Amino acid sequence: MFNNIPKLIIFLIFLSVYGHSQEIWHESFSVPEKGVWGGNGVSDIQKDFEGISTWTLNYSGITLVDSEDYAKTVATSGGRFECRGLNGEVVWYSEEIDISDYKNVRVQLIAQETGSGANEDKKFLAAFYTLDNNSEILFETNGHNLGDWGLDTASQSGINGNKLQIVVYMRNFYSSDKVILDEVVVNGEEKNPVVIEPNDVLISEVLFNPLPEGADYVEIYNNSAKEISLNRLYLASRDDDLELTQVYLLSTLKKKFMPQDYLVLTKDTNEVFPWFTIKCKECFLQMPKFPSFNNDEDYVVLLNENLKVIDELHYTDKLHSPLLADEEGISLERISFSKETNNQENWHSASSTSGYGTPGYKNSQFEIEDVAKSLVTFSPESFSPNSDGYNDEFKIHYELEKAGYIANAWIFDSMGRLVLKLAQNEILGTNGDMIWTGEDETGQRQNLGAYIVLLEIFDTTGKVHRFKNGVVLTGIME
Repeated sequence: MFNNIPKLIIFLIFLSVYGHSQEIWHESFSVPEKGVWGGNGVSDIQKDFEGISTWTLNYSGITLVDSEDYAKTVATSGGRFECRGLNGEVVWYSEEIDISDYKNVRVQLIAQETGSGANEDKKFLAAFYTLDNNSEILFETNGHNLGDWGLDTASQSGINGNKLQIVVYMRNFYSSDKVILDEVVVNGEEKNPVVIEPNDVLISEVLFNPLPEGADYVEIYNNSAKEISLNRLYLASRDDDLELTQVYLLSTLKKKFMPQDYLVLTKDTNEVFPWFTIKCKECFLQMPKFPSFNNDEDYVVLLNENLKVIDELHYTDKLHSPLLADEEGISLERISFSKETNNQENWHSASSTSGYGTPGYKNSQFEIEDVAKSLVTFSPESFSPNSDGYNDEFKIHYELEKAGYIANAWIFDSMGRLVLKLAQNEILGTNGDMIWTGEDETGQRQNLGAYIVLLEIFDTTGKVHRFKNGVVLTGIME
């Protein structure tokens, strides 16, 4: 009769009463069939702990007859740890949990049994903890659960120290009963809490209309001098009534988001990596649940642990460059962190030269400070594409005073004949390079001699800049 209560009621009550605390550690046993079970004989114990790193099990004091006798995780109720038909007791140990940054730490776990067996020596769950490798201490509330107890929440509060370990002794001799351990949660108050305020973390880039085989992503930027724990941030959207919806925690882990770092949030990195240049795989966070953002218009909302908005973007597909025939697979990039998030002029399509997205690093359209007018340089005067490591390519470098420029570039020979369209209606970033390796459009190496380079950059307002330069294609350069 208690099968569905632990996940739905007990845990919610805990969150409502102790919601002001920060979650430090949580084990919900979501991976089934991890533990031990019987085989074909009394001494034949089967085991599987592959992939389990957050807890261990001492089963040296038991015998198991067959597969129906076990101490393992099961899929019931979203995952839990069960004991059945044990001749002896098992001891479950959490990993050592670092609580040095917290005070008034509280531990709770669900202790449950099913069946009618009432012998307290043969059916029990006893919850202890150790602090800084000292002796075991029984939980102050429902530490001992004996015989036919039903359902209890065992807990211990007021823990202060550095290293915490949870120890649970379990036995269930009865083959028709179960002893269950579930939802082991550690919470505490941060000793020196970091207050996450508006504009501390900013939305930097959004891919809301991915390719059919791709996935949405939201890039965020730590705009503060604070080390911010990811388990204190939420990503959300809004419904038609502008109420918050799909409010999802970034991570249950206390991973630090460092100042001036970028972080890309997505539901599946395998649906992002193939489509973009990935410079920092560690700058991605695959969230267990990720909001579904519309392809034409929606809201991206960042929240702190109190569900207060710290940044929010209302986007539409109209923020993309009007010269794009199709916005699919093209991200929307923020131009400046000092300008308002919902300033429409603060967003632009990622440059085509960047691959239409820069997840995990500086945006291609990011505003360059102290650039009053567009600067273009051509180098070197002569180049020899012979792979000797010296002047192997001709480079056009540009630094633009604003985002939104489009480029055309052509290479002509000394007779004025077109050799190569180096760029054709390319969406530029605010800075970058165009490279010519001395080949034409078919990949054929061109003859030695002088060539003319023309560059044209323009924006949607009709502003045009034109540049011209000469370059010599040579052989081996001394």
